[in-house]
Amino acid sequence: MYIKFWGVRGSVPVPGKDTIRYGGNTTCIEIRTNEGQLIIVDAGTGIRLLGLELLKGDFGKGKGVAHILFTHSHWDHIQGFPFFPPAYIGSRDASGARVDGSCNTLHLYGASDVDDRLEATLRGQMEHFYFPVDLNTLSAKLTFNPMQGKPIDIGAAQISSRRLIHPNGVLGYRIQDGDSSVVVATDCEHPSDGSIDANLLELATGADLLIYDAQYTPEEYNPAAHGSRGPSKIGWGHSTMVEGAKLAKTAGVKHLVLTHHDPLHNDVAIDAIEKRAKSEFPSSQAAFEGLVIQI
Repeated sequence: MYIKFWGVRGSVPVPGKDTIRYGGNTTCIEIRTNEGQLIIVDAGTGIRLLGLELLKGDFGKGKGVAHILFTHSHWDHIQGFPFFPPAYIGSRDASGARVDGSCNTLHLYGASDVDDRLEATLRGQMEHFYFPVDLNTLSAKLTFNPMQGKPIDIGAAQISSRRLIHPNGVLGYRIQDGDSSVVVATDCEHPSDGSIDANLLELATGADLLIYDAQYTPEEYNPAAHGSRGPSKIGWGHSTMVEGAKLAKTAGVKHLVLTHHDPLHNDVAIDAIEKRAKSEFPSSQAAFEGLVIQI
């Protein structure tokens, strides 16, 4: 499998001179299966740049097919969708209906009980109060598909999902393609009792690559426990690099990539987070825009 990071930030985009090396776009990950199927995880602002790249191939001709897995419908994970160029490529007949074979096809996936919410949220952020183009006018063919707790197949790859800890819910995904596996666990919080989320451990066990939410340092997550003052982040739905390393070791993961960087963390701060993760789990690194991993 081929994995490329197009957006690695959480909460809001943070472009600027202090975020040049790691990037400032919100979450978007491209995954290519061994058969060449395109899977995209989340549609943060990074999906705009991915879309421009896709236009150089079949998507520029209205012949592309993509599967977009949404972890959840919080804004930083959907806000790039209206700016995804392949969604605007396609032909319609005299009645205005999309012409199959002449328009891109986007299969969108979300949790079963938020599938309607996903469509409503994507539609809502494109209402005329907020955006000049309505979801119904997109030229690409859109299908909304609920994840109902059972694995789905995309070509020869199998996609499993489990609910993780986050306000209003979130899905973690495992993409298994032959002997290769990648797990995406962004916007997930570790249990407050010091244990490991059983659902996450199930997804991550034996994975070649674990992509994990490390938005906070332990000191930021729970200042009081470290003798500091400041607002607690407990219950906000995010984790730390130390918890990511603990999970990676327990689950027998081969490689850990930290993502969903806090908007307050500049390049130097993320360098320090990566260094600290490596001290706990040597095969760790911080995600940056343009990072490519092949497994």
